[in-house]
Amino acid sequence: MATQTHALLHHQNIGDSFQGVYYVEQAYVKKTVQQKDYLDIILRDKSGPLSVKYWGTIPGLEKGNWVFVAAHVEDYLGAPSSIAKNIDIVEEPDDLSPYIPIYEDIDKYAEGFDKIRDVIKTLEDKTKDYTAGMLIDEVYGNSKFFDKFLQAPGGIGPHYGRQGGLLANTVRVANACKNMSTGYNLKDEDKIILLSAALLARIGAIDSYVFQDCVPVETKPGILLGLNNLTMTRVSSALKRMIASLKKKGEAPNQDMVIRLLHAVTAFDGVCVTPATREAMLLNSVYKTDLELVNSIEFIEQDVNINEQFTAYDPATRRRYYTG
Repeated sequence: MATQTHALLHHQNIGDSFQGVYYVEQAYVKKTVQQKDYLDIILRDKSGPLSVKYWGTIPGLEKGNWVFVAAHVEDYLGAPSSIAKNIDIVEEPDDLSPYIPIYEDIDKYAEGFDKIRDVIKTLEDKTKDYTAGMLIDEVYGNSKFFDKFLQAPGGIGPHYGRQGGLLANTVRVANACKNMSTGYNLKDEDKIILLSAALLARIGAIDSYVFQDCVPVETKPGILLGLNNLTMTRVSSALKRMIASLKKKGEAPNQDMVIRLLHAVTAFDGVCVTPATREAMLLNSVYKTDLELVNSIEFIEQDVNINEQFTAYDPATRRRYYTG
């Protein structure tokens, strides 16, 4: 196969040669059986990280560098092993679009967000209570905030750690809540709270995660304050603005709706508050299911037992996964 200009790391197979400029996520100097130094490097572009070996060392090479790499994918015990033939340290590219991972079908998830909002509006027209919808509009109504929401990673893991990851996570959880809400005898008011909380529960991720070069990382506020506290800071600020706006009209929000909505938002992951209402319990169950599935899928995709029917043991879920 002919070499390419910036071939994506995860589009290579045994026998392929590829080249391009990549970000160095990690770089380790190790020793062969003959005690000779070699480099074990984790490169990254928008397709994800890839381990590459180089039989030698590169003076000055370290984590955070950008490098031009020419490599070949060899067969090692039936699995692909990328061996670099040439590595040169280069300047950071002007265009980082080939390096920042993007969640697939962003437009579809943006439409999905609007559809969930429409469902809430329909339910509010039936109940004649617009408290939750006003709060959502207060949070998302700022175009600068919404643009940031559309671009933000939803975490630092491979699945949601991409542009649009927060949007995808939010819409997937909200859709699952919508689909399940009909089977648990939830009233229209309960459904409004459930879906509104699903749209608000993780907005703190905007402040918790950013891209550093092309790698999703946790911010200082995210580490010190936590996503839940950052979410409640934004929700509380929006709530104060909403109350002030209503007060000018001589109106007030439905206090019971506000309390139940805030409860569902704070209890969505069961860490800070134990869910105690039907809508909060349903949101908590959906969120935990999505999280477990995503983590399990990531574990399977990164499994080292390539030639076996079962993966290595996953200590998080206390099981091995069958891969066939």
